[in-house]
Amino acid sequence: MVDVEKIEKRAVRSFYDDGLVEIALGLVVLLLGGYFFAQAVVPEGSALGAALAGLFVLVILSAGFFVNRLLRFLKRRITYPRTGYVTFKKKELSPKRRAATVIVAMIISAGLAALYGLSPTVKVLLPAVNGLLFAVAVLLFANRVGLVRFYVLAAISALIGVAVTAAGVGDIKGISLFYALFGFSLIVSGLAALAVYVLRSPRPEPKTPQTPDAR
Repeated sequence: MVDVEKIEKRAVRSFYDDGLVEIALGLVVLLLGGYFFAQAVVPEGSALGAALAGLFVLVILSAGFFVNRLLRFLKRRITYPRTGYVTFKKKELSPKRRAATVIVAMIISAGLAALYGLSPTVKVLLPAVNGLLFAVAVLLFANRVGLVRFYVLAAISALIGVAVTAAGVGDIKGISLFYALFGFSLIVSGLAALAVYVLRSPRPEPKTPQTPDAR
């Protein structure tokens, strides 16, 4: 009997074998790190600080657009010529799941906002909170995909967040440092996976047209 679920999971896992997703996400995480660093160095109450706070949603949306475009470009140049193109059937989220997703996102955002509004002793925990949230997200993704390096990235996220908090870097500067280090970790992981993928899947040689024998 054919195990359809196992075949689908293998196909999904193959989409991430080349490490390009990590590279693209790593660049976005680095971008967010730069954004938070800019917030940390800009004086509070200034017009530039208010503008940066208002641009957060735009930064997130632009990052998602950037990841999608960059990933498509790299896949067309590197992956598809080697191992082909795989399409997945899009699964529409039910209204209940959409509502649950929105509610969870609102709870997480409200929780982070509440933490930031508390005393400075609590604010310094924000890098650890971000690290643990990323660790949970990456761990759930690792369970879905089944690639060992994502489990390692989940552990790295938690370790970086806790280490930055323990070092006493600060709240916003600590968050920016966490994003910078974790983004760098994603890129290194992606580049290592890409190197292995390219070695294992060389680009096929172009077929030369056969000429008929002269008689």
